[in-house]
Amino acid sequence: MKFFEKTIASKEIYNGRILNLKVDEVELPDGGTSFRELVDHKQGVGILPVRSNRIIFVRQFRKAIEKVILEIPAGLVEVGEDPKEAAVRELQEEIGLKPLDLHFLGEMWPSPGFTNEVTTLFMASQFVIEPRKQDDDEFIEIVEMPIRTVRALYLKGKFSDAKTACVLGRFFSLM
Repeated sequence: MKFFEKTIASKEIYNGRILNLKVDEVELPDGGTSFRELVDHKQGVGILPVRSNRIIFVRQFRKAIEKVILEIPAGLVEVGEDPKEAAVRELQEEIGLKPLDLHFLGEMWPSPGFTNEVTTLFMASQFVIEPRKQDDDEFIEIVEMPIRTVRALYLKGKFSDAKTACVLGRFFSLM
């Protein structure tokens, strides 16, 4: 079966700092047409910092869901920046550690039904203390947990953030 949808027309609705919104008219595989509301989102990175048999998380408020959540350090890849460079920068900004090693754990699309956002996942296990200034609008609490505790929480479905659940699944599958 043919699955491809050909774009017939595209209308930009909003152009922002982090994302753009558009509506595409598409030709469906059966010849019909439909509309797709799409979010064009900057690329992101997520990093699993593991140190002394402990995993380092950040706890922060997320306005979109109106909740405080526990997640891995993460952020956007700036224009012209390599995902590895972004991962190093984000770890320094969020937890004050510069990784000496970054291991690629794959990519993930958090919600491909409406956004092209892709998050590149890394793990780091060796660090030097080298903090950078946090973003002015970020308020973060650093939380360290033993790997055994994190695994138990993961198996109980306690990590709802997609990038965090994904990277933990990949990490635990390697153990």
